Amino acid sequence: MSESQPAGAYPAAETVRHYRKIEELIPSHWSQGTTMANGIRQHYYRTGGDKPPLVLLHGFLEGALSWLRAAQSLEPDYDVIMIDARGHGRSEGIAGGFSQSLLNEDATGAMRMLRLGAARVLGFSQGGGTGIHIAAGYPEMVSSLIVEGWGDEVRTDFTHSEGYQAWYNAYLAWLEGLKAQTHAERMLSALTQLPPGAPIPPEDEYVAWVENCANLDLDLVKSGPTMWADLGARTEEIVRALARVTCPVLIMKSSFFPQQGLPRSIQEEASERANVRIVRFVNTGHVIHQEQFEAFIALVKDHFGAYR
Repeated sequence: MSESQPAGAYPAAETVRHYRKIEELIPSHWSQGTTMANGIRQHYYRTGGDKPPLVLLHGFLEGALSWLRAAQSLEPDYDVIMIDARGHGRSEGIAGGFSQSLLNEDATGAMRMLRLGAARVLGFSQGGGTGIHIAAGYPEMVSSLIVEGWGDEVRTDFTHSEGYQAWYNAYLAWLEGLKAQTHAERMLSALTQLPPGAPIPPEDEYVAWVENCANLDLDLVKSGPTMWADLGARTEEIVRALARVTCPVLIMKSSFFPQQGLPRSIQEEASERANVRIVRFVNTGHVIHQEQFEAFIALVKDHFGAYR
């Protein structure tokens, strides 16, 4: 969609115009609340029930609601707990700082306050790194772990390009405007952020994504370029932490820049650790749980179900 084209003229506008508010999409039997952990207020959603706890940790610039669809598929077997990281969702902002070590302590603190015991943990991207650090530093808190999207081949040089800078400034301006918009206005304005020619996401994914964007701490967003620049050092820390993890681990890899039109497949990769299984989603983008949802859920259930 070009900048000159009004959102209302976009063919998909009629579709998203009928998308419901996030409050109508969250199952009524789910609970939500806040807990004070590691010195900050952290918000969470929970599916509930007398079932094994499963903690879902989202990625950078997302939110707990990014797991909305996945949690509904997993809740028949698990009490699914989705935590908003600091600066995201309805948790406290980043006035007290933002770093991987803080995220690690935030998540472990919340898990302790919720008295989950040894839980299954699934983390996407930055949340995956957090999951690895928790399993390495507090092995009694993690019975088994899945890491989605960590270890993908990532290029960071694009952040210095003029094109990226132009996109980033426009994205930040959009986020600022989003906070004052109504639900209907948000549904239309978010169309401008979709890649050209991309299909319109289903209601639960699209509305949850827009809600997450509207709740981001803008100071966190402004730290994005620095986060990319520090990616190499953080990755090295995660690799060292993974070497200390003793519980069963499934790592799902993909690619930031898949080639459109080429076939997809799922392939096992060699692992140097007996407790670590690596599965690659060939020619699949970073967000595996959206692009290959059914295969993703099947692998999650298989891995966690094998270690009761």
